[in-house]
Amino acid sequence: MKFLSLALIILSLTAPAMAQDKKEPAKDIKKEEAAPATKSTPLTKWIAAENAMIDKLGDKDKESIFILRNKHSVIRVIRVVERDIENAVKSCGKNNPDIKDKMDGRFKQWQSAVDPILDTAKKQLDKDVNAQTIVPVKELKNVLKLNDEAYDFGEKQTTKTPVTTKEACEGLVESMDDTESDMIDLLQQTLLPESVIRSRAEKAKVEEEKQKSFARQPKAQ
Repeated sequence: MKFLSLALIILSLTAPAMAQDKKEPAKDIKKEEAAPATKSTPLTKWIAAENAMIDKLGDKDKESIFILRNKHSVIRVIRVVERDIENAVKSCGKNNPDIKDKMDGRFKQWQSAVDPILDTAKKQLDKDVNAQTIVPVKELKNVLKLNDEAYDFGEKQTTKTPVTTKEACEGLVESMDDTESDMIDLLQQTLLPESVIRSRAEKAKVEEEKQKSFARQPKAQ
């Protein structure tokens, strides 16, 4: 259930800010300096825009929007994985010419397996975004665009430098078997209808509760 796990992680990190039930007492600005304004970043802009869009929605409609946004995030992450693998393959080939052809050939196979499903997933997502009537399509597209900008902003905070020793590069070739399978699995799950995703999430929740209940049972002496 990798897609569901990713969805739950994203939801836990990006849940809309809840209004405080209790108002803070007014501060005497003559005695205390006003707090500095929060710095605006792509992350704060996205969160503010998404919250403004979904605040008026009921829980079920919010979940529907989150499912679309999570599918969008999965597609984007897979494009980033592909880009990073490609950069590593190029660096490895440059520093290890004796295995360049082997690496290039394996990466082409990887792309041939992943890219067609990636394109299909993106086209289906675009259809789903345009077909939904929960929020204005233009507003949802703008929130997804801001989500991309927030992701790019966060990614720029780290520098990715491929390790190009021969051992590491050989390991990269072997790891493409796993990443290819994982990416295809994730993409296939983005193609599932919302009803199926909800059903699987409910079943996963029930199973989790069963496991917790079993763990709480006293063990036989």
